[in-house]
Amino acid sequence: MHKSDVQTVTVVPGDHLIIVNGAALYCTFEAPANLHALQWHADSGGHMEFTDACNIRLSPSDATAYDEEVGPYVAIWEVEQQRQQQEAEAAEAARLAEYNSEPARFKRLREARDGRLAATDYLLMPDYPLDEETRIVVAAYRQALRDFPGLDGAPWDGGGEATPWPVNPRGV
Repeated sequence: MHKSDVQTVTVVPGDHLIIVNGAALYCTFEAPANLHALQWHADSGGHMEFTDACNIRLSPSDATAYDEEVGPYVAIWEVEQQRQQQEAEAAEAARLAEYNSEPARFKRLREARDGRLAATDYLLMPDYPLDEETRIVVAAYRQALRDFPGLDGAPWDGGGEATPWPVNPRGV
C-alpha cells in the first residue's frame, strides 16, 4: 500500500491489533515494550503513547516519522492481511472440495430424496382416502425415489437443479 493510500493507522501492541484505514487485523508483531498505542492521521499526524514516558507527537509533514514509526506497522498489516486472505481462500477451496465430493453429494441427494418420500408418507396410510389406481402410482413413485441413488449418473449435483428427479404423479 502506498503511503498516500494510508489515511489512518492505529496500533495497540497489547491487543496485537493494527488498524489501517478502518480495517482491523489481529496478529503478533514486534513493538517497543513500553508502547501503549500509536495513532496516525494523514491530515493531522498523530502520536505515540508510552506506558512509562512522555508521548511523542508525529507530524504529518515529517516523512521520516511516518517511514520509521508508522510505515513498518502498515507493512506488517499488509503481510498479515494477505496471509489471512490466502488462508480464507484455502479454507473456502477446501470447503467447496468437500461440498462437491461424491460422498457429500450422495448425502445431500439421499436427504433430498428422504424429504420427498416423507412428503408422500401420508398417502399410503391405510385410512387415507385414495383410490387404488392412484395408490399404485404413488407406490411406484416412492419406489422410484428409493431406487434413485443407485441410478447411473448419481449423485448428479446432490439433489439440486441438475438432478433428474422422478416425476411426482399428479402433484402428490
